[in-house]
Amino acid sequence: MNIAKEMIDKQAKLEADLATYHSHCEEVSKYVIPRLDEFFNSKKTPGEKRTQYQYDSTAPLALDRFASIIESLIVPRGQLWHGLEPEDEALQDDHEAMVWYEKVRNYLFKLRYGADSNFAPQMNEVFSSMGAFGTGVLITEERANKWMRYKSSHIKEHFFQENSDGIIDSNWRKYELTARQAIQKFGDNVSEAIKKAYEKEPNRKFPFLHCVIPNSDRKPYMLGPSSMAFSSFHIDVEGKMLVQSPGGYRKFPFIVARYVTSPNEIYGRSPAMTALAEIKMLNQMRKTDIKARHLAVDPPNLAANEASIRKFNLKPNAMNYGTLDMAGNPLVRPYQTGARFDSSNDANQESRKMINDIFLVTLFQILIESPEMTATEVLARQQEKGDLLSPIGGRLENEFSGKLIEREIDVMAAAGLFDDDGPLPMPKSVRDSGGAYSINYTSPMARYRMSGEAAGAEKTIQSLIPIAQIDPTVYDMIDFAEYAKIIAKAAGAPMRIMRSMEEVKAMQQQKAEAQQMAMLSQAAPAIAGSVKDLAQAEAALR
Repeated sequence: MNIAKEMIDKQAKLEADLATYHSHCEEVSKYVIPRLDEFFNSKKTPGEKRTQYQYDSTAPLALDRFASIIESLIVPRGQLWHGLEPEDEALQDDHEAMVWYEKVRNYLFKLRYGADSNFAPQMNEVFSSMGAFGTGVLITEERANKWMRYKSSHIKEHFFQENSDGIIDSNWRKYELTARQAIQKFGDNVSEAIKKAYEKEPNRKFPFLHCVIPNSDRKPYMLGPSSMAFSSFHIDVEGKMLVQSPGGYRKFPFIVARYVTSPNEIYGRSPAMTALAEIKMLNQMRKTDIKARHLAVDPPNLAANEASIRKFNLKPNAMNYGTLDMAGNPLVRPYQTGARFDSSNDANQESRKMINDIFLVTLFQILIESPEMTATEVLARQQEKGDLLSPIGGRLENEFSGKLIEREIDVMAAAGLFDDDGPLPMPKSVRDSGGAYSINYTSPMARYRMSGEAAGAEKTIQSLIPIAQIDPTVYDMIDFAEYAKIIAKAAGAPMRIMRSMEEVKAMQQQKAEAQQMAMLSQAAPAIAGSVKDLAQAEAALR
């Protein structure tokens, strides 16, 4: 079986099926993100002008803000936007295990945001692609003796397939390399055309194909690619040959972010697609508006006939003789269109607001425009945002953040970081449970959702304060330790500031013993007096 030819034919079929989607993306890119306007023409000159369709910058600016908003909600820089917890609930009271999971999380963030990983700058590119085309792709590649390298990729390069559960598990990535890059990456195992170009035209580009599909013949008990969950093939398209031995991945290396999907569609649909009609109309209105304003500011001049006036000078302070009739009326007048620009401005502003609404920009101006709010009002606003953003956030956490973390943890485990001689030796209790973990999201998006629970707890405590002044026993109904956990979790407090249950119980026991000793100390004089009185009474009786 010729694997190279089979993969090339499959990719060609998938590309033909995506012609309509690419056409849609091409139209979006012209108005929203022209730097990615390469769906049907990859031979464009670097640096050439691509904004000839734009007469208004509202949509590009809204897309930039949308990408920043999503990044700040899902993977904010400078914040620990997720945690790790044991899947076994019995371990959640094991302080050693919980601290280890937190150490793993902290170490992962250190690697992820390291200088060579390229994670932070690529996130904005991924979410920009998602906001424009509905789908963004992050490539995660392992490097020998180094942490992974993250790279955003143009959606035009990728041709996906889903499994029966609606999860993307196959990808044919068609990309280009120069002859020099191909030789550097694959050595001499390339076509003769590439070898010849390397000598004379090293910057000439050639198409390649990277195919990652589920390994249907997986043998988990063996070593090497055959044990991997996914098979990997690198193919020289023009030479129709494998340029690298078949490899594999334990976890899918392409992390896909999709905004929303329609039934029976694999690729996402974006805010830009939703707003495309409004974006095109706003650009057309601005184009017409520019012409109308130009006509109003610099209008054509009207004259009765050419013979009635001499040479006409439009310079400031110029004298134009013979341009008035006997009654003093001008023989030349500017043309007045009577256009009303206030109506035009209102229509433009309405379109801009709608575009910003679709890109979620106006949703995040609430706190900025209303800075004077109480803590309760802030929690209510956050809960409202959480309710509105929950569908988007849930999809991104499940499909993007979750898959990314699973891939990263797998790479850490394969690199031996959790071995006994590694930097993060796994505790015996965690190893006995299989090392299973669950992801606890602590991003602003997650805290927006949790703010409802925190707001409810806070409101309950506030409501009990006046009642407790009459009947203090009402506080007996509240588990304040659990209340503290809810508030700390909603606020994103680190695990290390919280004491273990063993420490809490020990402190409570010490306090109880101290209180008992204090009571005995206070009662000692009275007890001593009573004993003395009893002794005197007994002596008197004798």
